[in-house]
Amino acid sequence: MEALISAYDSASGSSDGGDNKEDASEETRADAKRQKFVGPLPATHSAPAPAAAVSLLPSPSAPSFTSTENVGEVKGRYVSKRERAAMAAASIKNPAPVPAPPVASSSSEMETAALNAKLPPRIQHKLDYYARETSARNRWPKEQTIHLKGHTKAVVGVRWSPTHGALLASAAMDHKVQIWNVWNAPDQQVARTLTCHSAALKDVQWSSDGTSVLSCGFDQTIQLSDIESGSQLKVFLENQFVNVLRFHPLQQQLFLAGGSKGTIKLWDLRTGKSVCEYSKALGQVMDLDFSPDGKRFVSTSDIAKRNASDKALVVWNFETQIALSNQVYLEAYTCPSVRFHPYEASFVAQSNADYIAIFSSRPPFKLNKYKRFEGHQVAGYRIQCNFSPDGELLVTGSADGCAYFYSYRSSKLMSKQQAHDGVCSDVVYHPTLPSVVATCGWDGVVSVFE
Repeated sequence: MEALISAYDSASGSSDGGDNKEDASEETRADAKRQKFVGPLPATHSAPAPAAAVSLLPSPSAPSFTSTENVGEVKGRYVSKRERAAMAAASIKNPAPVPAPPVASSSSEMETAALNAKLPPRIQHKLDYYARETSARNRWPKEQTIHLKGHTKAVVGVRWSPTHGALLASAAMDHKVQIWNVWNAPDQQVARTLTCHSAALKDVQWSSDGTSVLSCGFDQTIQLSDIESGSQLKVFLENQFVNVLRFHPLQQQLFLAGGSKGTIKLWDLRTGKSVCEYSKALGQVMDLDFSPDGKRFVSTSDIAKRNASDKALVVWNFETQIALSNQVYLEAYTCPSVRFHPYEASFVAQSNADYIAIFSSRPPFKLNKYKRFEGHQVAGYRIQCNFSPDGELLVTGSADGCAYFYSYRSSKLMSKQQAHDGVCSDVVYHPTLPSVVATCGWDGVVSVFE
């Protein structure tokens, strides 16, 4: 019996010893994991760490995932693979803010600084030469040197800047006013694009200081726009389509506007209001122009009534708003353009009868029956004419796409230059550069001749 009890005790002891060994091995693995969680063992611990635990201890040279920057907890905390995967997914879904790359400037900001436009050396040399040679006269240009393409519809008018010799403004049926840096590289010729209008344009004029332009058209507004910024400075609301604008030659804060209802209004830039009106049962006002002293102006109207041709061309007193004469042009033709001579007491009017007539600018404003400028075609279009700065040449567009240059003294045709495919609507001399001319046409192109 005692032998059986001792045998039983030895068997149970060996079984407990095996269980104890298994428990010890499990505790060893748990210690290894705890060591992995909490970092290196304290220096006072004399027992060597198991191999499995040593391989999981963080090394000084290895990158650590226990930073408080990542988990916001105490340094030394172990980050499991599952947590790392969750953090990676969160970083992809909500990436950390990265400095944005520079945003491309808008088209207006990418355009060159308009008022910094400079003349190229050859043009500046030419300007300096003619400034010294005061006896130099304007002549007709020899060839077309520059094509300015940017409008998508017919261009109705071009105007050189009075202060910046390289700048040219154009107004078109595509609702835009383009400011061109004429002698720049082809990809830098658009100095500014003004898109403030919602309908086709009819006219554009520079302010006397060359920093802004007035524009008008079928949207029944007149817009004053800053050239440097391209922003609107003022808007003048009309009750008619506005066909033409003219600044007073001496009082540059005042300008005239004529429109489709036959009303001519005088506006003040300072107040933004209409000062007075000039009305005499006119038809649609086609054009206006001031005398050099600013005391008078002439208006042309599209008269469709019977026996009303005496109102097609009217001379006005600017201050009194009184019509000085309406018995000026008695032929039954509309005059789409009128211009005062820069020095002599006369003005000219473009007639739909395919000629330009000459009138005296002194009462009774008689028509010169012995001299007229013939050869070009008007054909019912709004073809404009202009004088050279010295008054020796008269230039006009034509329905055949050519620019015609006439001697003012003899009325002889001096030159004919092919300018456009289709109607050439406007031709204007540069104010300071002799023999430099800009043209525009219904093909959407602005051309420069030298």
